[in-house]
Amino acid sequence: MSSKRIIKSLSGASVANKRIPILSGFLLLALCLWMQITPFVPVRHFITSLTNLAYDMQLRTHLFTHPLPSNSPIAIVDIDDKSLAKIGRWPWSRDKLAELIDKLQQDGVVVAAFDVIFSEPENNIATLVATKLNKEKLATPAINALLQKITADFDADAKFAVSLKKLDVILGVSFSPTSSAVGTLSAPLLTLPANSKLHYLITLPGFLANIAPLQQTAKNNGFINVYPDEDGIIRRVPLLIRYQNGLYPSLALAAVSTYLLSAIQLHTGQYLNETRLESIQLGQHIIPTDREGQALVPFRGGSFTFPTYSVIDILEGRLAPDALQGKIVFIGTSATGLGDLKPTAIQNVFPGIEIQATMAAGILDDVFSIQPDWAQGFEILLTIFPGLLFIFLFPRFGPRALSLFVIGIPACFMFASYLLWTKTSFLLTVLIPIVFNVLLAFINMIYGYLFESRRRERLHEMFGQYVPAKHIDEMLSANDQVSLLGESREMTVLFADIRSFTTISEGLTAAALKELLNHFFTPMTEIIFNHNGTIDKYVGDMIMAFWGAPMTDPAHARHAISAALAMQQKVKELHVEFHAKGWPEVNIGIGLNTGTMSVGDMGSKFRRSYTVLGDAVNLASRVESLTKYYGVGLMVTEFTLAGIDDFVVKKLDRVRVKGKNAGVDIFAPLCRREQASAELLAEIDSWHKAFSLYLQQQWPAAHAIIQTLATAHPHTKVYSLYLQRIAEYQQTPPPADWDGIYTHTTK
Repeated sequence: MSSKRIIKSLSGASVANKRIPILSGFLLLALCLWMQITPFVPVRHFITSLTNLAYDMQLRTHLFTHPLPSNSPIAIVDIDDKSLAKIGRWPWSRDKLAELIDKLQQDGVVVAAFDVIFSEPENNIATLVATKLNKEKLATPAINALLQKITADFDADAKFAVSLKKLDVILGVSFSPTSSAVGTLSAPLLTLPANSKLHYLITLPGFLANIAPLQQTAKNNGFINVYPDEDGIIRRVPLLIRYQNGLYPSLALAAVSTYLLSAIQLHTGQYLNETRLESIQLGQHIIPTDREGQALVPFRGGSFTFPTYSVIDILEGRLAPDALQGKIVFIGTSATGLGDLKPTAIQNVFPGIEIQATMAAGILDDVFSIQPDWAQGFEILLTIFPGLLFIFLFPRFGPRALSLFVIGIPACFMFASYLLWTKTSFLLTVLIPIVFNVLLAFINMIYGYLFESRRRERLHEMFGQYVPAKHIDEMLSANDQVSLLGESREMTVLFADIRSFTTISEGLTAAALKELLNHFFTPMTEIIFNHNGTIDKYVGDMIMAFWGAPMTDPAHARHAISAALAMQQKVKELHVEFHAKGWPEVNIGIGLNTGTMSVGDMGSKFRRSYTVLGDAVNLASRVESLTKYYGVGLMVTEFTLAGIDDFVVKKLDRVRVKGKNAGVDIFAPLCRREQASAELLAEIDSWHKAFSLYLQQQWPAAHAIIQTLATAHPHTKVYSLYLQRIAEYQQTPPPADWDGIYTHTTK
């Protein structure tokens, strides 16, 4: 046989032999796709078990490699063995719990949530004694009268109920699969119509709740039900449960809702003929859920990750003064024999109360993992497209190269899914794609050892001098790190600061201050949004916002001024509401500036925000700080007013602020031009004449006009300010090169 015939024969055999691993690959791909979509219960259980195991490993790895958050508004009050040893066995008398609530209120706790159900009234000792004496016929009218007189003194439920009114308290309830109904429920957060098409929510026919006197004085109730997965491990908990036509919140959801003073909203999606729950919104916080209303627990660490305080230490005042200030506390037990311990994805023995605390922290920190309904479709695509590529690619590699794929493919898939999870919170299951590609590589390796290697060896022996060795191309996989670069853009920025905030905060409790700020920030934010603004951040008592990004807004300065005027008007309206609530009057100073600034997604890999930076931003902050000096509520720069004549404005000064060399004109917008009265226009005209004389150093003429204005408007600070300034200049004239600029040396 000639060399050409041998080569042709071996080449034909090689092509034919490649069909075997390719066909095997297609059969394996079909099997994996069937496993992903089949409703066959044993297969589904097997896939779910493997998926849960992969998730547990990923979660534990993440917690091991990432430091825990250093602060949290969540704390746990523990009914522990030390407390039982000092106070006595559980259950304690409810007057002791009333004492605990009173102490928590004194320590500045904002919300207290009980992982405990008070389903039965506590026995009244006076009533028990009277019943016993009457039964034994030992009672006398005098004794009965005395016992009846002191009955109220031993009514622990009544004392507990009185304490519950002093603090926002959430009591635990438990829904049951039986139709029994014990105790009293608070009103549901949402009542569904009888023909509601919201599918799949956990629906239970009964409940175990608290006695009416307690529940009616508590702020709300929240259920403590948690359900393990098929393997008995808790990875997710329900946030909503349906009872009859009402939807009730979990203990964590109810506690955070009360803490934020925010209503709960449901976001649903339409899937064919079904309406499914997708997420729950609480203020600005979005909680992704599955269709049953459950969310993955955003574990932060092992047991006792949150600050945990013994009940007895609280009652005996051994805590630091600010240990519980402004916090949500969850009250539960870890005592021996009482411990509510659960097996979870990160720890086999995990306190049940800490699951609720973890859910509350996750809501406040927005750290929930997301498993959208389209995830299964995406996972199928991850199986199909790389699978089709490797089906045709793997037969071209030898066993040694394929062994690298066996190691590299799982690593790449797991790294990519982990990176996606940590950066976007999307949780995708890549187990089936990994298993498919690894098995496909093994099939080709086995085939290569059994057939391809022997063929290559024979070909090499016979024609090695004619046929060069094939080069193996390495597959390089790179995940490009996306960086959102900022851009320079002309925009308008606003700073608004509450006046005398320290004095206001000192006169209110933590709960009242939190409620006041929420009542204040909510309408301010709504006004900014209604005028096309973007909230940058809240920093304590300050709001920062900007106009002109992310959407281009040619009228950004005009919209910003309109928003600022509306905010000042709203503040006046809030005075009435705050007075009715017994709160102090709140006033704000607002500063605006327009200029070129950098805007974009900025920050670190741990926390990013869409914000603005630049000298124009700093100038706006300086302008806001000057509002108090000039006695105005709103101040803008000349750059903001450029090309705008819609508003009546009062020129206040030409200033040089701290950190700047150039002077800038500052103005106080008063109202829209069509809203101005003749008296106001006359006042502004007189003032501007006086200001012009002031700049010309015609002190007596300027002083005369300003004195008239000050007499007519004694509460306008700027008039008295200039009278004082003119008097100083008359006594000590400014230098010859004076340009009218007033230099401010403080921020």
